[in-house]
Amino acid sequence: MNFWENHFLRLQASLVAQIERIRAGSGHSTIKGTSIEVVLRHMLREYLPGHFSVRPGQIANSSISDNLSPQQDILVYDGKAFPHLAVNEDSSVIVCCESLVAVIECKTYWNQSEIEEHYRRTVNVESKRCKEFNSKYLFAGYFLFFHEPATPRLVNFKDEDRAIGFYCLKNDESWSSPLNEKEFRNTKLKVLETFFQDVLMHCMRIGQVEIGTFEDAYKVVSRYIGWQIENN
Repeated sequence: MNFWENHFLRLQASLVAQIERIRAGSGHSTIKGTSIEVVLRHMLREYLPGHFSVRPGQIANSSISDNLSPQQDILVYDGKAFPHLAVNEDSSVIVCCESLVAVIECKTYWNQSEIEEHYRRTVNVESKRCKEFNSKYLFAGYFLFFHEPATPRLVNFKDEDRAIGFYCLKNDESWSSPLNEKEFRNTKLKVLETFFQDVLMHCMRIGQVEIGTFEDAYKVVSRYIGWQIENN
């Protein structure tokens, strides 16, 4: 076992301990789900390359309809390429879909219909990028981390143009489908390492968002905000 595996086994034990400690303070399922979100967000901020920003919030696109996603527990985005469209008092943000690299949802329980609906609405907004950034290699990954044991039905999540993963902490089990693959791989060991490796590899594969010049990015942002572009 190498240092990476040892380190993530210790992190997973620490994650379980942190979640159980937070959960012990409240029997409310919302608090339990939030505890996973807080711990994972902190871990991603510490371990992803510094190029990526990690915040809770929503995704926007510049179309007239369906231009705002549901709330996302964790957004991973390129904060150097595009500005925030909004920063709220609770530090949540609204970001341009063109800057998005991955979303991570955190749940206590697996609710099939609720998760399918959240996934559908998220993809509907995120995939409507401006044509300059409309490349399947830029579609954001969708990852969901949940605590209590369940066996997800995955047929409605199959998408070869998007990295997708589901991770059950209590069962130490995961189902992941990398970019360019539709089928899911089932892994019954080292769930936190698998989760982080999937997110990290996806983020690094996309890497820095190619915006061309900042003038190109300005033209895209102007569609969100309604700026008038001078042709000179």
